[in-house]
Amino acid sequence: MKLRLLLVMFVLVMAQVVFAQDFSLYGNGARAAGMGYAFTGIADDATAISWNPAGLTQLMTMEASLVGRFGFGSLSTKYSDINPTTEIGSSFNLNFASFVFPFKLGQNNAVAGIAYRRVYNNTEKMSIKFSDFDYEYTIDNKGGVDAISPSVGFQINDMISVGATLNILMGSTDFNDKESYPGYLSESKYSEDYSGTTVELGVLVKPSPQISLGADFKLPYTVKVDESWDGGSDSYNLEFPMFFDLGAGFRATDNLTLAADYRIHPVKDLKVDGEKLFGSDADVTGNSIHVGLEYFMQTGQNVMPLRVGYFTFPTSTFDINGDQVTYNGLSAGLGLIMGNFILDGAFEWLFKTYPGDTDYATGDDVNYTYNNFRITIGAVIHFGEK
Repeated sequence: MKLRLLLVMFVLVMAQVVFAQDFSLYGNGARAAGMGYAFTGIADDATAISWNPAGLTQLMTMEASLVGRFGFGSLSTKYSDINPTTEIGSSFNLNFASFVFPFKLGQNNAVAGIAYRRVYNNTEKMSIKFSDFDYEYTIDNKGGVDAISPSVGFQINDMISVGATLNILMGSTDFNDKESYPGYLSESKYSEDYSGTTVELGVLVKPSPQISLGADFKLPYTVKVDESWDGGSDSYNLEFPMFFDLGAGFRATDNLTLAADYRIHPVKDLKVDGEKLFGSDADVTGNSIHVGLEYFMQTGQNVMPLRVGYFTFPTSTFDINGDQVTYNGLSAGLGLIMGNFILDGAFEWLFKTYPGDTDYATGDDVNYTYNNFRITIGAVIHFGEK
């Protein structure tokens, strides 16, 4: 029974830990989150630094922004004789901060900016309990891969803009886990430090005032990971292939904008020190679809943007049938534009039920039901007339 209990614990914990390894490299910001991350073809605020730097050319005044995020959730499952409880605790991280300023190149607009961004978030708290056995496994990780990102966008003509972002990678993660039951306590700690650079190239085409088409190319790059723990250290290189995102925006009316993105992220080609991370024959994809809309509602002297979206979130977890687990995502957002000051908030729900294990007592599939919620809050201030 002890062996089975530990096996179930291992499966549950690994399902969550793998989910935390988000190799999708989505952009940042509350506005984009509310629209289901369909923002590559829109990219008309400072978060374009992380979505499509060509979109920066749509900004007419200097602006500064600040975005934070936290999340919580659960993973529930039921075996015939044991019922683990898994909770994902709240966490908070600075998601994005930026300053951008426009300038002229002849008759055309250009915009330069610099941002801090959280590229991969490893901050999470988890607690897995078996009350019948007074057994608890907890994870409390803090940190992630961050970047300082100088960026610039240039308007070629009235229709076409191009841009580039340099991500100078940095940051660290402290990993902590603890296992306890009567008469036993075990703790494990180690840390990782990250370094490297990435380049993103963007293009935005606006064939008409109603239509915008965007593409963002994330060139191949390498993240150096230095690990350390009590009594030892090691390092390895995580090598990423080229990812690219395609997006479209359609301004149906003065108040309503529709958006869609398709991301082509071949995570199966990720390598660690030259060897494929998921094996040479792994059937894993990072491709995802994103759709969203934004509607501007007038409220007295102010404007209130309303946003909704749907997206898919592929993970590197597989169910017991060998199928890749891809979460569904629903999002909603609300903003308030008060002159040169903007507040934005977004709420996301990631969910999926899938056969995650086999009940050793009955031989039946055991379904895992995953729910995760994220809240993103941001503020933007414009300097000068918009």
